[in-house]
Amino acid sequence: MDPELLQRTRYILRARFRRTQTCPTAMLQSTCEQLLQWLTSTPVTAAQIHGIKTRPSAAAEAVRTIAADLKSRNLENTSGGIPFYTPVSYSASNIEDHAAMCLAVLETLAQTKPFDPFLTRCLAEHLNQDDHIKIDDAVQVLRDVALDGLFEHLDEHLDSRNILLILLQKYKQRSEWFRRDRLRRVAGDGLEGKLGERALAADLYEYLLDQSVEFFVEPASGAGEADIVLREPNGKYIVVDAKYIKAEDAPSEVKRKLASGFHQVARYCDDYNEPAGYLVAYSESRRRLAVELAESDGWRLLPAGGKLIYFVEIGIADSPSASKLGRADEIVVSAEELIARHSHNED
Repeated sequence: MDPELLQRTRYILRARFRRTQTCPTAMLQSTCEQLLQWLTSTPVTAAQIHGIKTRPSAAAEAVRTIAADLKSRNLENTSGGIPFYTPVSYSASNIEDHAAMCLAVLETLAQTKPFDPFLTRCLAEHLNQDDHIKIDDAVQVLRDVALDGLFEHLDEHLDSRNILLILLQKYKQRSEWFRRDRLRRVAGDGLEGKLGERALAADLYEYLLDQSVEFFVEPASGAGEADIVLREPNGKYIVVDAKYIKAEDAPSEVKRKLASGFHQVARYCDDYNEPAGYLVAYSESRRRLAVELAESDGWRLLPAGGKLIYFVEIGIADSPSASKLGRADEIVVSAEELIARHSHNED
């Protein structure tokens, strides 16, 4: 992926956290609220936040319990310390658990209006295991442990996979909102000498190039020719394959094409020794595709052949839109069907 794109994304992430880490104590609640809103609404971080929140975490639950306990008992600070509350021990057992705890602290601070010095002290005492901490010291503990910890986790997981998935999400939105007719023409009439799914893949190819994605086109692998194989400057490969589902395709043919696509990507990943690949399905069918897949960080995927294949569906039917179709108009495809059909599928 283009190093400059990744660097700019990291710079913005750092800048957003810096405001919360350097603001006056009285502004801590409002800046935490602003930071949380940005993290959950920005695609590049929203998927990570979703993944952190959906993992079970005893450490995060301890933070929520502290906040709920103080609220339910209406505890207040006193000049003699904090006689009514004894913080529980910090209990994160791994990096993921710690990240969940950090997010829980940010959420608690953001959702507590107005700024509550007593709650802030209790959270800091929970992390610092000190039951007589001053408010300024408490704020610094939360910044050093929780805010820095969450930033470092998000930054560490900000890699090419995240950037490409965000670009695919933007491409999906652009295609479904503004390019349905064009993409149907591309599939039928061709583009740059290519037809069908190869022509649709060429459109995606062009989009990625316009988004400043730096890549080199690789020749065909032993398993055949993937629609797009990108090689980053650091030598890593990114495999993207496209499938075209026609309006007249029967459900059995739809399932065959999807099964073929998932396992093609898995084979290409084997060829290039990469752990993950991407399947983009352009669907001209008026029936909604209900593909039963696993989810990770908000993204849909299928584990196949020891690889993770991320799935993006792009609806290009003339009408109605896929989002308005009911269950009666679905084509249900289970993960078991995709796996079982693999040995019988051919391109």
